[in-house]
Formats: sequence, structure tokens, C-alpha cells
Amino acid sequence: MQILATVFQTLIRGLIYLLGWTPRWLCLKIGACLGRLAYALMPERAGIARDNLQLVYGERINPYDRQRMAGKNFAHLGEVLLEAIHAAGRPHALGKFLQIEGQEHLTKAIAQGKGVVVFSAHLGNFVLLTAGLAQLCNLKFIFRESSDQKVSRLYAWFRERLGVKVIADNPRHLCAYHAYSHLKAGGVLGILIDQVETGGVYVDFMGHPAGSTLGAANLALKGRAPLLPAFCIRLPDQSLKLYIGPEFAIRREGTPEIVAKQAVAAMNKLVGARVREYPTQWFWGHRRWRAWRK
Repeated sequence: MQILATVFQTLIRGLIYLLGWTPRWLCLKIGACLGRLAYALMPERAGIARDNLQLVYGERINPYDRQRMAGKNFAHLGEVLLEAIHAAGRPHALGKFLQIEGQEHLTKAIAQGKGVVVFSAHLGNFVLLTAGLAQLCNLKFIFRESSDQKVSRLYAWFRERLGVKVIADNPRHLCAYHAYSHLKAGGVLGILIDQVETGGVYVDFMGHPAGSTLGAANLALKGRAPLLPAFCIRLPDQSLKLYIGPEFAIRREGTPEIVAKQAVAAMNKLVGARVREYPTQWFWGHRRWRAWRK
């Protein structure tokens, strides 16, 4: 079994190198086809995407348009995957199709000397968001490691190719320790805030209550670190734009619990506005509102 695992990982790494030298436009075409195939072969996940679209947009879009949007969303996710693999195969070529807007906000935040917390979502190419930010600063992203050691080692190699460092989100006490230590050293922490189904706090997300993580807000509040939004969006010409927003203002009125919840609500409002701006580029196949529906 160990030999088979080694052979499998070698083949995967070889495929990544091969796709690195495949033209990016072709990788995007292949990714879109794979995404649409997944839409056809994963009816349960496709149904979740359609249900979420109906929940958010209601009768404003008809069933045909809802199905079309869900299919385009799966095609986009396929593009994200193949594009990320292509970039891992040729990491030095990332700057050819990724432009950066708002770097001055990150530079200004780092200069405060308290570390920086960057929050984002599974929007656009969220994989290359981490790679783009890693080229600008001393970044560590909070990441959920796979329980499978072979998969975890492959992920680690993939991240290394892209220059991305991570902090495992479990066990929680170690995650908090390493996160605060990184902030105290002046580093930048990245967190995706839009995939918490239970726990945390319930705030409005696109018109409906959703369980949301307190992690980014608490790290920024307790560490007194500036909080910035960032998103990596696909443009009509298929290039990517890494947008870094100005420091996110947090109202510090009330108890720490109230302040944190208000911050999380405001962060979710901003993420929701971005999703509405680029509706086919968010991960609609996630059960974002499952706990509330129960």
C-alpha cells in the first residue's frame, strides 16, 4: 500500500508539472468542462447550489436561470482548480495573469507593527488569493488539514509550490497560540469566513441567518491588529484581480462579545455584497444556511 501511495503522489505531482506547462487558456477550458461534468455527476451537490440560489434570490430568477447560474458556478469552480494546479506547476508565472489593487492598504496596515488579519471568502479564485498575498507579505493562512496523512503531505507540497504557509485550525488552542504569535511578530493572518455551518454566532448573510466564525474578529480585537478584506476576482478577460480593501473599521462599543458579533455581522455584509456582485464565482454548493434551516 505504501508503494501504491508513493506512485500515486508521484503521478499527481507529475500531472501538476505537466499542467504548469499547458497553456493557461486550455487549463481553464478543461477546468470548466470538468466543472460542468461534476454538476451532472453530483446531483446532490448541484441541488444544494440551486436551493441556495432560490433561498437568496427567490422569485427574482426563474428555475431555468437558477439552473444556468448553478451550472456556470460549477464550471467556475473547475476553472479555479485547474488554474491553481497550473499556477503550482509554474509559480513564477502567476504575475502574468494576476493583477493587484490596493497593496497600499496592506503596506499601511503592516506598518502599524501589530500584525494584520485579512478576511476573505470562497469567492473568485480563493486558492490563488493565498498565493498572491504570500508574494506581498509574511502570510500564514488558517487552514483545515486533511485527516489523511498522504493527502495532507500532498497539500503541503502543493502549498509549498505556491509559497503559502498555513496554521492548522485544529487543535484550537494551538491554532490560537500560533496565530497570536504570528501577529505579535508582525505577520499577516488570512482567514476565509464563509464556511461555518454551526457554532460561532448567527448573523445575517445575504438576507438569512447563518452561523459565522468569530475567529477573524477575535484575533483582530484581542491582538488590536488591523482587519482588511481581500478577494481574488476573475475578470471578463479571464485574468484575475487581487483586491485588497482599506482597513475595516470595528465599532468598539459594548461588551467584547457584542463588539465581536457586530464586527462579524459587518464582515458578512461586505462578503455578501461581493457575492452579489460576482454571483457565479461563489461556492453555492456549500450548505451555508443548513443549521438555520433546521
